[in-house]
Amino acid sequence: MRALSASLLLLVLVGPIGCKRGLIDRPDTADAGSYARVGPLGLAVESVRHGKVRVRGMMGQEGESKDDVFVIKTRFKLLDTSMPVKQPAIQQDGGIQFSFGENKLRLVDGQGREAKPVAAGGLDAVSARRTGTTVLNAENSEATDLLTFESIPGATGDLTLEVPASYQPMQPNGNYAIQKSPGTFKIRILKDVWDAQPPTVDAGPGRWATVGPVSVSVEAVRLGKVKVRTLHGTGDSSEDLLCVAVRVKLADPAARVKKPPFVPSSIGAPFASPALALRPARGGEPYKALTSFGFGEVLGRQSHDAELSAQQPEVTDLITFEAKAAEADELILTIWPKWKERKPDGTWADTTSEEDFRFRIPKGMWAK
Repeated sequence: MRALSASLLLLVLVGPIGCKRGLIDRPDTADAGSYARVGPLGLAVESVRHGKVRVRGMMGQEGESKDDVFVIKTRFKLLDTSMPVKQPAIQQDGGIQFSFGENKLRLVDGQGREAKPVAAGGLDAVSARRTGTTVLNAENSEATDLLTFESIPGATGDLTLEVPASYQPMQPNGNYAIQKSPGTFKIRILKDVWDAQPPTVDAGPGRWATVGPVSVSVEAVRLGKVKVRTLHGTGDSSEDLLCVAVRVKLADPAARVKKPPFVPSSIGAPFASPALALRPARGGEPYKALTSFGFGEVLGRQSHDAELSAQQPEVTDLITFEAKAAEADELILTIWPKWKERKPDGTWADTTSEEDFRFRIPKGMWAK
């Protein structure tokens, strides 16, 4: 996901309870990231985009949704920390949505057309979607969530997001009470924000895309065979592949990151899936990323987790796709952030970023 520019505005329709100074200075508008408030709770829209969403299978495999969806990242914040609340997840994959009655989750365009909330299909789950209830208090005052709606081609004007304020305030006896009419957050998302194209870097040596503390560049692309090491020695693959060489480096020298291979081995990690997608720039089905060749190991590919630090800030990797990808005039490579970052207490935590690395690869990089 991508953070909203500070120069873009979200028009926030504020509920009956006013907002404190410093959160929203004017009752009718707010800078991106400011909070609409209902009771002790605030809600902000952090980013929006239209396209595929990352999904996760039962065995932990990652992939993309089949259809384009409208994706909204939200952040709840307890503005009055003297009143702890329980705040449930807004959407659940395969579960009941807020889709009935007046107090429901809604996304409406400038002509009043409503986009329905959508969940991941089958047994999949949308990555970064919160699945359970969170207790917000002075020590843990914020929680993010990811909302997905059906694609809205032809939508006009601004969009209005309505989110039920279904929080449960703590009572003097320590229990949390369900409210009969808690109210609704209403946030208008300007067309310039939701209709913006995602940031894309032109592939080439030294051209970096950055997410959090990590930067990635596409150094070279070629069509041909790759070297494969087997039990019997080293040789060429039996077929041509589209080979994408990438560099990964720390953008923040103070960070420490464990970066797994972008294309996991089907032998060492049989249920893992590539954390990327390559498709024609004009749209279409993604091309297949090839992992292992029997029991052979592709030379030049990162084979194990690499720990990046100030002492060793870079690593290279090789991504291989079916040769069919070379038929396109231009490609879009999307790489999802998938690493662990060292926390101050010495433990490692998975990245939670919904941004991604996105590269435009012209045919001239491999068809020379």
